[in-house]
Amino acid sequence: MKEIIYRAYELYTENNPLVIATIISKSGSTPRGEGSSMIITENGYDFGTVGGGAQEFQAIELGKNLVREKKSDDHKYILTNNEAEDIGMVCGGTNRIHFEYIDPCDELAGEYLKFIIDNYSTADVSIVYDLDLSCGFTIEVDGELKPFTKGGSSENLFKFKIEAEPKMFILGGGHVSQATVPILNYLGYETIVVENREEFLKEEDFPNSKRYLIEYEDVKKLDITRDDYVIILTRGHISDKIALKSALDKKPKYIGVIGSRKKSILMFKDLEGTEYEEIAKGRVFSPVGIEIGAETPKEIAISITAQIVAVARGMYEDNKD
Repeated sequence: MKEIIYRAYELYTENNPLVIATIISKSGSTPRGEGSSMIITENGYDFGTVGGGAQEFQAIELGKNLVREKKSDDHKYILTNNEAEDIGMVCGGTNRIHFEYIDPCDELAGEYLKFIIDNYSTADVSIVYDLDLSCGFTIEVDGELKPFTKGGSSENLFKFKIEAEPKMFILGGGHVSQATVPILNYLGYETIVVENREEFLKEEDFPNSKRYLIEYEDVKKLDITRDDYVIILTRGHISDKIALKSALDKKPKYIGVIGSRKKSILMFKDLEGTEYEEIAKGRVFSPVGIEIGAETPKEIAISITAQIVAVARGMYEDNKD
């Protein structure tokens, strides 16, 4: 959603009217979840996606008309079984999509878009749509609802938090890291590689990553937030142990630690009775990755990346603070 807001503000400042189409509810099997969005202008599709296929084509056509008519709307789309098969789904489902018209003459709309861009990384900011279509949209900042763009008030709302994209911190620059980082980059994640050996931190091995040459006990000094992911792939058990405790100090969303099951048991045993025991629950995954019988660095990289996607998509229980 962050990228949608950036693009919407860019169009707004260029005096281009637009519609943001957002999935506000779904049932059955559909390719995208609630909050998935795309931008439509008078010329048609501009940015983002609500799932592709016939549903998206119909949404684009409606969005173009709404831009011309200068109004917002809601519409329910039913994905038939045949349409589902065309985009790789097993069966169909239903999406309800909200179309929010944004006029470049609406100064408050511009202020809200700019506020989101400037503050989403440091404040709890959500975009809020009026589903009765009479009040426009607003933003909620740290629990406080701002005035709607078209005035008035509404109790029929859809709220979606604007979140920063998580960063991926890879501790260790060996073969598994060299196989994992390109996949994470391909998925669009920012990657930061950390090593205490300069020869394993070459630019040619990680051309699209930030690189830090530091000792692993200094990982706690890095700008790791609670939304970020840490993958520990250092050269041995001792450095893994040091890196783990340093990473736990930052309480990231996910910490994956490479190693055998025996090593993992010993690692968790080592945390028992310490300040890290509770922090690690629901947050530390070891052995890292989804079990697929992986052996080679590339296979292990796929296993790790699959687990990260699963965590990001809520396939595991919520992590503890």
